[in-house]
Amino acid sequence: MSESLVIRLGTNQQQPVAWLVWSAGEQEIIASGTLASADGLSALQERAGGRPVVVLVPGSDLIFRRVTLPGRYNRQSAAALPYLLEELVASDVDELHLVVLAHDGPLVDVMAVDRHKMDQWLGWLEAAGLHTRQLLPDVLALSPAADGWSALQLGQEWILRQGAYQGIVADEGLLALVLAAQAEPITIYTHTPAPAMAAANWVPADPELPMLLLANGALTCQANLLTGPYRPQTEYSRYWQQWRNVVVMAGLLLLVALAQRGVQLYQLAEQDKALKAEIRAVYSQIFPGETRIVNVRSQMNQHLKLLGQTSQSGVLLVLTELAPTLAEIPALKLQVLRFDADRSELRLQVTAPSFGDIERFRELAGKRFMVKQGEIRSTEGNVEGTLVLKDKS
Repeated sequence: MSESLVIRLGTNQQQPVAWLVWSAGEQEIIASGTLASADGLSALQERAGGRPVVVLVPGSDLIFRRVTLPGRYNRQSAAALPYLLEELVASDVDELHLVVLAHDGPLVDVMAVDRHKMDQWLGWLEAAGLHTRQLLPDVLALSPAADGWSALQLGQEWILRQGAYQGIVADEGLLALVLAAQAEPITIYTHTPAPAMAAANWVPADPELPMLLLANGALTCQANLLTGPYRPQTEYSRYWQQWRNVVVMAGLLLLVALAQRGVQLYQLAEQDKALKAEIRAVYSQIFPGETRIVNVRSQMNQHLKLLGQTSQSGVLLVLTELAPTLAEIPALKLQVLRFDADRSELRLQVTAPSFGDIERFRELAGKRFMVKQGEIRSTEGNVEGTLVLKDKS
């Protein structure tokens, strides 16, 4: 978008706040004005809309210094910057936020600002619902002069750029003291009417509205205080912060659902295992002579084929119902089993240690089937007999 909202904050919350909406594409001012204090910043929400917001802060609140490193500037040597700056400033360097503006070999230009002041400015913007991706000192938004200083007056203050990476903000009284301290008169190119003081060579520059001049300079300036811990969040990060709790809860719910599903699958697996064990037990009861059971279904089909049955469901039902009875008389063993589908009869040839076992089986089976006893004989210490079972229904 070619339109931008440029805001200049004050040193304290009670100072006026100048703002301007500039269209770089149309080269025209869309709107401009001055707020009485930072308390009114929320009135600029509508002006911001979808436009980028660039924020200027007073250069008087920053420290501009050039330091010399022992070697060339790199990531490792950058860690020494606060200690080198400690000898050049009166502030506690641990409380300063440092930004490197430029470096050439061992020479490094830095700007520094108190972290409390950064938090204060960003707090005003956050309270007003304004988001910015660039915050820079106003003195660096003013175009530098080739052989002197450049200056403009904004309200009761003078903004002066003293070099590529140097500048001050002062009222007329302080400006007079600064100029009087110079060894020789400084040439100052001013974009606004010169003040009535003779301690400098004031040269008129192209007249321009102060905020428009600063806006144009800010939009082309690469300096930015929003680095390190103040680096603005990306849209992704901002949305992630908003939806993080929802995502975490959804993840927990998913884990719970997966855990429940896992428990269900485990229970089904255990039920399947128990059912297979029960089927094997029933098969063993019906065919106690078989000790090697590999595939119950296949082995049962082989037995049914030997019985010559075309309807397997009937004999399976009879065998299933007979299994509990066989289980109660473990001494009784099946030797031959035949099923007559036409008569719906199951013919069993059994052996047992005594006549009592066969009689016990006949009584128990008689509760469910009509039992007809065939020939019973004793041989080699066992009793053999034939039983015919028929469904009572």
